[in-house]
Amino acid sequence: MNDKDPRWVCREIAADMKRDAAEFDGKPFDGRTVAEYFGNQGAAIAALALIVEKLLAGKGEGEK
Repeated sequence: MNDKDPRWVCREIAADMKRDAAEFDGKPFDGRTVAEYFGNQGAAIAALALIVEKLLAGKGEGEK
């Protein structure tokens, strides 16, 4: 992800979350489904955290 445009990554995350919502709608609320959904959410959060980290690092460099 380090070489990808953060805006592109955000659009992809949004699209993935929309697909997940549709895919998981109506599935049984059991441990497997919940674990899979939470895993997807965790991956999205990790990707967003990397983007925020890059933005903060860039802001700090520009203020020197």
